[in-house]
Amino acid sequence: MATTSRRKKLLGEVLVESGLITQEQLAEAMALQKQSKERLGRVLLAMGIATEKDIAMAIAKQLGLEFVDLDNVVPEESALLELPEHLARRFQLIPLGGLNGKLKLGMVDPLDVLALDDARRHTGKEIDVVVIAHDGFLRVLNQYPALDDSVKAMIAEIKTDAAEELGLDTLRKLVDDAPVVRLVNVIIVQALRQRASDIHIEPQETRVRVRYRIDGALYVVMTPPAHIHAAIISRIKIMAEMDIAERRLPQDGRIQLKVESKEIDLRVSTIPTVFGEKVVMRILDKSQTLVSIEKVGLIAENRTRFESLLTKPYGIVLLTGPTGSGKTTTLYTILNKLNSTESNIITVEDPVEYQLAGISQVQVNVKAGLTFANGLRSFLRQDPDIIMVGEIRDEETARIAIHAAMTGHLVLSTLHTNDAAGAITRLVDMGIEPFLVSSSLIGVIAQRLIRVLCDKCKQPYTPPAEVLQRLGAAVLAGDDQLPIHRPVGCEFCNKIGYRGRIGIFEIMVCDDEIKSLITKRASIAEIKDEAVKKGMWTLAEDGLEKVVLGVTSPEEVLDVVFVQE
Repeated sequence: MATTSRRKKLLGEVLVESGLITQEQLAEAMALQKQSKERLGRVLLAMGIATEKDIAMAIAKQLGLEFVDLDNVVPEESALLELPEHLARRFQLIPLGGLNGKLKLGMVDPLDVLALDDARRHTGKEIDVVVIAHDGFLRVLNQYPALDDSVKAMIAEIKTDAAEELGLDTLRKLVDDAPVVRLVNVIIVQALRQRASDIHIEPQETRVRVRYRIDGALYVVMTPPAHIHAAIISRIKIMAEMDIAERRLPQDGRIQLKVESKEIDLRVSTIPTVFGEKVVMRILDKSQTLVSIEKVGLIAENRTRFESLLTKPYGIVLLTGPTGSGKTTTLYTILNKLNSTESNIITVEDPVEYQLAGISQVQVNVKAGLTFANGLRSFLRQDPDIIMVGEIRDEETARIAIHAAMTGHLVLSTLHTNDAAGAITRLVDMGIEPFLVSSSLIGVIAQRLIRVLCDKCKQPYTPPAEVLQRLGAAVLAGDDQLPIHRPVGCEFCNKIGYRGRIGIFEIMVCDDEIKSLITKRASIAEIKDEAVKKGMWTLAEDGLEKVVLGVTSPEEVLDVVFVQE
């Protein structure tokens, strides 16, 4: 009897005792397990009964180990550097910290003896095992400080003293040094290959953190030692024609280069921090083809509304959303659609991101006195049919745009507001009279970008009812036929689970009723309610539609769209 009482409890028993699943659900899962030959935890996940965290906590309880929630614990950088990224990826483990010569190691599968042996052999340390969830492992893995062998070799060739404050003469010699040149080139080329939109180079106390923004999220790609920071930054500043002697003030520059037969434009920005200058490079790929209207992410109803706005001969169409929501890309898509030999199209932009054949594009130059307002005022003497203003930032630009719209021009521009109805309040707050807004505004397009699930590895599952309820989809929570998917992660998507982004839209057409509400200074809520009555899909509804179509996950929509709780 004593032996039976000391018997290690099975995973299913632990989950039932914890109240996470019922005995009936366990029986159903075990029946499926016999057919699929999968581990019980995988089966429960596929059934949507338990989460990754539930499984990990149950495994920890089953084995008498500590569970570490990676949502609340940040691994020590020194610990992460104890094991190379390829070992962490292969064995699904994350070094979390060290104390008294021991290494605290988070493992998805703490019974993997081979992984433990390799970790001990590689670090030469005693291992203290804790359990981590698989989704937490994937998230931290994408932030892993990595240095592959080729990068290590380049760094070893860069001859600088870690304790030395590099003078200008030394820096000028270093920036043309072959290993420094190669390292900076690798950082840029690798960013392009991974479809990054931005490169961040951030000095820290002992290391330099290099991160790429891919599909809207930042990922650590390497963490070279701090003593090469000055050489890297100076090389980039020389390429961008910036002053390498000025390290105390922010600077802006531009790099134009050809990489793998592509014309690349890098917008470079530096700011001084306590550990040195931080550099951010925005990547603009001139050879990148414009997204067609068919591919921006418009569902049938929204596409009809979208195209109806573009048939209007005059008036203002505004695109709204936060920075990085794809407004500029949508503007270019519209311009490409409207571009013809019969139309004179002029744009004023900051910066000109893509060059469009047959369209006159003007770059803002504040130092020379060319602002959005000045450019727009001059355009009216150029006999335009369509005018695109990169952004309406002030009352002067707004007034000129409205004047242009009311004198027979189609004006396209952007504003920073949360939703379509909010654009009206924003214009009124700028000082524009409501009757002018109602007379000139023909439509507002609010948008966000959501990540697209990787087609190679996404898995169907049943999300918790509360997730769908938060999305405003309570009626669908009990529908077992919903083809809802979640991210998994594979080699094709760099273990992220998502690859690429698509738009979700809220398109408000300003008809007579809405124009009347604008003139009466109605609230945002009243205007939005009227638009919804007329068939407008909200951002949340469009996001939910893309969840049901298997394009994205419910969690991604909740993260991106502001949902009123």
